[in-house]
Amino acid sequence: MAKPGSWRRGYGYYRAKGQVSKIELIDVGIQAKVKGNYKAHYTTKLIIDDDGFVSVDCDCPLDEEWCKHAVAVGLKAIDEDVIPRYFGEHGYEPDKLAPLKKVDPDAFEGRFRFLMSWEEKPKTISFQVFDRRERKQLKRLDGVLKEAIQLQKQGELELTPAEKREYKFLKLLFQHKQHDAGDGWFHIGGEPRTQLLDELTGLEELGHHKDNTRIYFAYTPLRLVLSVNASMAGNVLVSFHWHVDEPYPDVFPLEEVQLLGRALPWGYYKNTLFPLAHTLRYLPTYLTRSTFYDVRDAEGGKFVFEELPKIRHHVEVEQAEVIEKAFLEQEPPKKRLIVRRPEKHVVRAELEFDYEGTKVEYSKGHEAPYVTVTNKKTETIYWLKRDKKVEDKSYVYLQNLGLEPMQTNHLEAQGDAAIDFISYGCPKLLKHKWFLDITDEIQDLTAADYPLKIRGNLDFSSESVDEFTLTVACGIGTDSVEIDRVQDAFVSGRKYIHLENHGWAEIPLKEILQFNQTLNAFDKVNVGQDTYKIKTFQAGLISELQDQGVELQMSERFQAFWDLISAFRELEQLPIPENVNADLRPYQKHGFNWLWFLYTYGLNGILADDMGLGKTLQTLVAIQHAKNVDGSQPNLIVCPTSVVYNWINEARKFTPELKVLNLTGSERHHSIKKIGDYDLVVTSYALLRRDIKILRQFQLRFAVLDESQHIKNLQSQTAQAAKQLKAHHRLALSGTPLENRLSELWSAFDFLMPGFLLDLDEFRYRFITPIEEKNSIDAERRLRKQIAPFILRRLKRDVAKDLPDKIENIMYCDLTDEQQDLYLDVLERTREEVFGKVNADGKPMSQASMLSSLLRLRQVCCHPKLLKDFIEHKGVESGKFNALKDMLEDIIDEGHRVLLFSQFVEMLDIVKKWLEVEGIPFCYLTGQTKDREAVVNKFNNTDSIPIFLISLKAGGTGLNLTGADYVIHYDPWWNPAVEEQATDRAHRIGQTKKVFVYRLITRGTVEEKIVALQHEKRSLVDSVISVDRGLSKSLSFDDLKDILTPGF
Repeated sequence: MAKPGSWRRGYGYYRAKGQVSKIELIDVGIQAKVKGNYKAHYTTKLIIDDDGFVSVDCDCPLDEEWCKHAVAVGLKAIDEDVIPRYFGEHGYEPDKLAPLKKVDPDAFEGRFRFLMSWEEKPKTISFQVFDRRERKQLKRLDGVLKEAIQLQKQGELELTPAEKREYKFLKLLFQHKQHDAGDGWFHIGGEPRTQLLDELTGLEELGHHKDNTRIYFAYTPLRLVLSVNASMAGNVLVSFHWHVDEPYPDVFPLEEVQLLGRALPWGYYKNTLFPLAHTLRYLPTYLTRSTFYDVRDAEGGKFVFEELPKIRHHVEVEQAEVIEKAFLEQEPPKKRLIVRRPEKHVVRAELEFDYEGTKVEYSKGHEAPYVTVTNKKTETIYWLKRDKKVEDKSYVYLQNLGLEPMQTNHLEAQGDAAIDFISYGCPKLLKHKWFLDITDEIQDLTAADYPLKIRGNLDFSSESVDEFTLTVACGIGTDSVEIDRVQDAFVSGRKYIHLENHGWAEIPLKEILQFNQTLNAFDKVNVGQDTYKIKTFQAGLISELQDQGVELQMSERFQAFWDLISAFRELEQLPIPENVNADLRPYQKHGFNWLWFLYTYGLNGILADDMGLGKTLQTLVAIQHAKNVDGSQPNLIVCPTSVVYNWINEARKFTPELKVLNLTGSERHHSIKKIGDYDLVVTSYALLRRDIKILRQFQLRFAVLDESQHIKNLQSQTAQAAKQLKAHHRLALSGTPLENRLSELWSAFDFLMPGFLLDLDEFRYRFITPIEEKNSIDAERRLRKQIAPFILRRLKRDVAKDLPDKIENIMYCDLTDEQQDLYLDVLERTREEVFGKVNADGKPMSQASMLSSLLRLRQVCCHPKLLKDFIEHKGVESGKFNALKDMLEDIIDEGHRVLLFSQFVEMLDIVKKWLEVEGIPFCYLTGQTKDREAVVNKFNNTDSIPIFLISLKAGGTGLNLTGADYVIHYDPWWNPAVEEQATDRAHRIGQTKKVFVYRLITRGTVEEKIVALQHEKRSLVDSVISVDRGLSKSLSFDDLKDILTPGF
C-alpha cells in the first residue's frame, strides 16, 4: 500500500496533463511511462499475479512498494478501465478486481479509517470513524481515547507515527464535536473546522461517506479567477473558474469544485481536497451560483463601478479592455443646453450631458449613476460613471445665470430674467465650452449693447442768469424716452425698458438712484415735462451729475458760466475802482474778481483767506464796485464787537465814498431806521440778535458775516437771526478752514444758500458720518468738488510772493460798556489830578508825573484787572482782551505761531491764565526769567507750542525768535522803536516766513492818542536810539491836554 505522501504526489501526477503516457497491456500486467523530476521518464509496471494481486516494478530510485509513479499509473488505469480489459484477455473473473479497490488492513500503519461528509448537516463537517482492528464503527470517542491513554501510561501501547496522528485527530474531534447523538456521526462547526481540516492530511485512510471513495490531498491551492467582459447587447459577462498551477496548469469550472463551506479554504474535486487561495465568503451570492452570469442593462454599470472594486480584494480578476476603460481617468462630460421659447417673454432650458457620445438628461436625485456607452467604430460597449459633482454644479450655475427650476428637470426664465439669460448668460456658457441648441428665434430678447443713459440740457432761464433750467430724459443714440416712464418701470421692479431702435435697454439702477438723490437736492420748481427751474447758486451740484455719468448738454451761455465756476479759468479781470484808495496785491485783485463773479451770477460764497491777507479790503472793493455799477443800496457788515471800529476805519481809509453807519451803542436806535440812507452798515453779532426784527425789514445788497464761525451753532439765536436777513447777495468771511468742521460748514452755507448742502439730516448722512466717522475719501472728494466754486481760501504760503517781508496792521478795539464807564471815571480823576496841580502851582508837570498820570488810563484799556483797586470794579470785562482771544483762536486754527508782547507783566499773567484754562500750550518770558535761552530754544524747536508771551522789555534785545510768523503788540509804548526792536525778534535776517504785525489799539482812548502823536512826531522818533528817550520826552502840556480828552 502506498504511503500518504506517495498517494498525494501520485495523484498530482495523475491529474497533470501529459505526466503519464498511454498505458500499454503487457503479459504480466500493464505498463506506462511517467515523467519525473530528474529524468525524462520512468517506466512503471503494475504486475498482476494469478490471484489478482498487484505489485509494482518501477525503475525510479524510490525505495517504496508503491511509489508516486505507480500511484499515478494505477489511477489512470482505473480511470481508463484498462485493468478490466487486461483481465478479460487473461480470463479473470470480475470479483478478482477487489484487491485493487480494497486495501488489506494489515497494509496500514494506522488503526482507524475515517469517512468524511460536508453535506450531512448545514455549516458543519461530519466524520465517521471505523476501527480496523475491532472491525467496527465507533459510536463514541471517549472510550477509545481513555483506553489509549491508560495503555500508554502502563507502557503496554507503542503507537506508530500514523497512529499518533490519528489519536491527535480523534482528540480534536472529541473536543470540538457538537451534540453527540450516538449515531456514529461527529459534527464539527464554526472555527474548529479549519483546524481539523488542516489535520486531515496526516490521516492514512480518509474516504467520502457516499461511496467510500478514498479522498486524496493536493498541495497546490486552487485560485478563484473572475473573468469580466462585455457583450454588444450591453451586458456584463461574468465567469468564475478555479485555476491550479502545479504540477501542471489546469482550470476547473466553478460548480465542479464542491466547497466545504463559503468561509472554509478547502474545495473537493474528483476525490481530491484542494486548499483554496480564495473563499467565497465575501462574494455576492448571485455570482457564485454558477460559472457564468450575465449582469444586464443598467446593473452592468453598478457592477463595474461598485461591486467589481470590492471583488478585487478577494479574488483575482481578469478583465477585458472595455472593462478597463471604465477605470481610466475619464474626461468630464460635455455640457449641452437646449433652449426653447414657449412664450413671448419666456425661455425654457433642458440640461443634458454628453458622455463620449451618449447623451444623458439631467435629473434631480433620481438619475442612474452610470452610463452605457456604445462605440460604433470599435463595436464595443463600456460603462462610464456619471460625474454627479459636475452635473449638479452645472445645474446650480444655470440657476446663478437667472434660470429658475421647474417641477420637471427643466429650467425657465421670464421677463427681465429671460433677457439677462439670452444676453449675458448664453455668452458665458459658450465661453465655458457649453454646447447650445437654440431651437427658436430669440434675437428680440437681446439687451442693447449699452445701458440707458440719463441726459440733461442746461440753460439760463432769463437774462438775469440768477436761475437756470434743467431738462432731463433718458436714451441711447437717437432713441429717447421720458424719465417718468423710466421711473415707472424702475419702481415696478423692471430691469429693462424697450426702445424702438435698440431693443431692450437696461435701466441703470445705481445711476437712477444717484440722479434722484442729486435732483432732490436741488431747490427746484417743476416748469414742464421733466424740466426744472433752479437757482444758479446751486450749480455746484451739477458736478455731481457729471460724476454720475449724466450726459449734459449746455447752452453757449451756460457753458461759459460753467467753465468759470468749475475751474475759475479766465475770470474777468476788472480794473480796481478809481474811488478805492488802495493798491491791491495780485491775489487781492483775484479775490475781488471772484467776488464780482459771484455777484454777477447771483451766487454767494466764503472768502476764507488767512488772517492778515486783506479779506476786509477785498470785500470793501466789491461793495464799492457794486455801488458804482448798480447804484446805492445798503450793505450790512456783521462782525465781532472787537472789530466793529476796524471795519469803519478801513472803510473810511480805503473807500471814503461809502457812507458808513456805526450801528452799535445805545444811540443806534435813533439811526437804525435810516439804514437805507447808508452804503455800509456795521453792527455786532450781539446787536444783530437784538435788532433782527428791524434789520430783516430792509432789503440789502450784501449781507456780510465777518468771522462767520459765530453762526457755527445752527440752533443759536445768532445763527437764526443772520438767516432772517434779506439780501441779494450774502458773503461769509473766515480765516479758519471750515471744511474741517463740517457742521460749521453746513451752517455757513445754510446762511449763504439755503438748501445748497441739503437739509442737515441728509448732509449728515451723506457727508458728516462718512467723512468724520468712516474716513470716506470718496465722500470728502464729492463735498470738496461741490463747495469748491464757492470758497476762496489762500494761505500765506500760497501768496508769499505777493507779500512784503513784514505787514503791519493796527487792530482797533472798543471798550466794553462797563469798561468805558470805568475809563471815563479814571479819566476824570486823572484830569483833576493833572490840571488841578498845574493850576495850583502855575508850573507844568514833570515828564515823570505826566507818565504816571497816564498809566492808570493805559491799564484800564488793557484790562481793568491791572488797576490796584480792581476789586471795586470786579466783573468788568476788557474789550481788547476779548478781541485778543478771538485773534489767537483764529491764528491757532490756521496753524500759525505768534509772539505776544506787553509792557505789563500782569497782563501777560491774565493771558497766561486764560491759555491754561483753554489747554493751549505756550512759553513765557519776563525780566524775572532765569534761563532765557532754554525758554527761547523750547519755543523755536517745538512747533506744537503756538504762543510765546513776552514782556516788552525782556524781549527787546538778545533774542532770536524766528519760529513765529505773527507778532501782536497788546499795548502801545511811547517809543515805537522799542516795539520795532521786539518785532525784529521774529522778523530778522534768516527768517523765511512773512511776518504779520498787529498793534491792538483801543479806540477813543489814550492809546489812540499816543498812536496819533507817534505819527506826528515820527521824525523825532526815528532818530531815537535810547530806550529811555522818545515820545515821552517830547510831550508838551498841550499834548497832554489832547491825550486826556475823551475820543468817544
